[in-house]
Amino acid sequence: MLPKKYYDDIFLAKVLTRNNLRVRNLKKTIWCFARGFLPYEYNWYDLATNDYRNYVPTRNSYQNRSLNGSYNAILGNKLLFEKHLKATIKGVAGLHVIESIGWIENGFLHSLHTDVIRGDLYSLMQLLEKNDLVLKPVEGDGGVGGFIIRKIDGQLFIDNCRVEWEEIFDRLRNLDGYLIQERFNQKGFSNIIYPGSVNTMRIATMIDPVTRNPFIAYAVHRFGSESSVFMDNVNQGGITALISLDDGRLGKGLRCSFTDSTKEEFKFHPASSMPIFNEQVPDWTAVKDRILKMAGRLPYLKYVGWDIILSDNEIYVLEGNVSPGLGLIQMLKPMKEFPLAWSFFKHYKYVE
Repeated sequence: MLPKKYYDDIFLAKVLTRNNLRVRNLKKTIWCFARGFLPYEYNWYDLATNDYRNYVPTRNSYQNRSLNGSYNAILGNKLLFEKHLKATIKGVAGLHVIESIGWIENGFLHSLHTDVIRGDLYSLMQLLEKNDLVLKPVEGDGGVGGFIIRKIDGQLFIDNCRVEWEEIFDRLRNLDGYLIQERFNQKGFSNIIYPGSVNTMRIATMIDPVTRNPFIAYAVHRFGSESSVFMDNVNQGGITALISLDDGRLGKGLRCSFTDSTKEEFKFHPASSMPIFNEQVPDWTAVKDRILKMAGRLPYLKYVGWDIILSDNEIYVLEGNVSPGLGLIQMLKPMKEFPLAWSFFKHYKYVE
């Protein structure tokens, strides 16, 4: 019943969640909806004082999620993504893709690694002797639905809850469309700031509609926290910090709540006390070069939000995101202050 410009199924569903409806009063909720923002973004972006026209509305971003056309299938399915990207980036020094070791379909274990026995969920027990196992949906983003299985001093855990093996087995055989990965052991800069999670950089690439050359649109570094447990996702309580595209220096860390839209700012990580503000991503120029080489080999993906793990001098691609959420960047800086990205968004009518 809504006019076409006001409708998007994902956006509307998010607006109508209980948390969103109670974040702001009705008048401001309607104000946000009319302009394409989620209610909690009113505080996230300080829209009471900042000009909303300097931001890309969330609804507009969702409405353009078909920008990559049928090639979105590469990003929408994590298993397909791994296979395609591994072949594509072959030969780029220092660039790797995180690969899964198994896949569960309707409770049946498919093997993607020699250490995993096809159809034998109990074979995963042997792997737990060496490393934790991360399970996540083949489709989806934001860390939703993911969990970790650990073995510590002979005891088994799902996330932080102690369990027996039979409980793990029951959960696994009820899964459908889940990938299994060994937990990545991150080293160096990102791990030093917070060792409690794998900490990723969200680096967005775009293909310039005029020159057809790839460029880096924006970048942030995410860190886990005690509230996000093993994840660094902002929607799980993680912390985000802007990365300067020029020199790789980090801005202040920021954590924002989805439930009450409050914001916390950090110069030091609240759990590790290690500095965040003004720290420099090592070999930033080399990192950018590898990301651009990758994007240049995928010109059919016009806009991607890459989740990148930095570990010592190597970088690992964890995921690629369709129509990546802009909250984690726009809470730090209006998109209009990224001129190349803003021109891209204007060209494809994300903004007027």
